[in-house]
Amino acid sequence: MAAYFVGVDLGGTNIKAGLVDEDANVKIKFSVPTGIEEGPDKVVANIVAAAERAIAEAGVDRKDVAGVGIGSPGPMSHRQGLVINPGNLPGMKNVPLRDLVAKATGIPTTLENDANAAAWGEFWAGAGKGVQDLVMFTLGTGVGGGVITEGKLLRGYFENAGELGHMLVQPGGRLCSCGQKGCLEAYSSAYFLARRAEEFIAEGRPSSLKTYVDRGEMLMAEHVVAASRAGDELARQVWDEACYFLAVACVIMQHVSNPQRVVMAGGLIAAGDALLQPIRKYFKELTWKLLDDGPEILFATLGNDAGFIGAAGCAWQAARTGEW
Repeated sequence: MAAYFVGVDLGGTNIKAGLVDEDANVKIKFSVPTGIEEGPDKVVANIVAAAERAIAEAGVDRKDVAGVGIGSPGPMSHRQGLVINPGNLPGMKNVPLRDLVAKATGIPTTLENDANAAAWGEFWAGAGKGVQDLVMFTLGTGVGGGVITEGKLLRGYFENAGELGHMLVQPGGRLCSCGQKGCLEAYSSAYFLARRAEEFIAEGRPSSLKTYVDRGEMLMAEHVVAASRAGDELARQVWDEACYFLAVACVIMQHVSNPQRVVMAGGLIAAGDALLQPIRKYFKELTWKLLDDGPEILFATLGNDAGFIGAAGCAWQAARTGEW
């Protein structure tokens, strides 16, 4: 008998949902509004409706659906099944989401941090398939991530493991939005890339990027990437610095969890080899010379589907282990 799993990726604007089989094949996927403006009860109702729709539209026998997995922004608690106070979901404070969805659907449900779920998606069905130890960096507005070691998600005692964007790569350095100074996120995220370039321009450094500032337009990370490729020295410096500190983070994780693969995901991977090659180069320069145990560093393959596929995969894992 085949088993199927509903995956739900809960975002501030949209809920992405789908049905996935036990071999990680996607049967159906779709996106619906989150409805946070109508309050937590509406969000829960929309998640339940999305789960029911996924089952109905996939045309599978309901008794073959073995679990529901939800990936939620943090802070959240996997152990308690609790959404605590996610910044992009105002009002979703101390919501027992796992149990509410399980009760409404009658299907066992697990709740996971959304970054962890995406990492599990790549591990289960994407760039990490076939390995047991993986680290994923998600390079977007911020820097997120997830760590899988010996085939298990690393959550930690306080359930905040895998906050890779907030490892210190330059102690005492740039102020991060989290309050620390020198976080990876403050050097290698899309948001801070653009702000770093703006700071240099404000100091009087010449750059083609100044045209955006002069027009009153918000400078974006893609502008920095394009200018770097075109030979703009300021943009090249900012981009190179971002790649350098990502390599530093890879070396740190090499020694912390010793992964077989490090996967880069998120919007910044659109830069292609301009991102991957410098990270690999700096990694080789920075890593120790006692032993050749460096991981493969490569791109994620699931794109925006990693979240819901990974959430379904977390339900698959919970069904296998009985640890809901």
